[in-house]
Amino acid sequence: MQQQPSIGPSQADRSSHDLAADAIHEAKKLVTAELALAGRELRQSAAALSRSAIAFSVAGVAALAGIDALMVSLAVGQRRNHPARSTAVGLGLLALAAAAALVGRSALPRSPLPIAARIASDIEDVAQRVVR
Repeated sequence: MQQQPSIGPSQADRSSHDLAADAIHEAKKLVTAELALAGRELRQSAAALSRSAIAFSVAGVAALAGIDALMVSLAVGQRRNHPARSTAVGLGLLALAAAAALVGRSALPRSPLPIAARIASDIEDVAQRVVR
């Protein structure tokens, strides 16, 4: 004769314990995956901000150089009748500055902080699932 295991209160407690452990394990996996995704998105945002900062720096330097060239053309133009070269260089540098500013603006991340809101929302969802 074989003895059959008795199902008592310890078995019922174990199943609820297992369910809670499973919920906690799933929550940990979700939070880990969400943090990895957030880290990846933050690195991408930092790279975009870096490209944008470089483009804006180029725009600033080109604008200053263009203004300098235009000032030189004004100064030289009073003594000569042909300030066209320095004027063309100045206007070309200002056009380069405008183009670099547009590139810098387009490189800016569209929405830099949705990551924190998404993580907070996921934490609330996990907390509600564990409490139920």
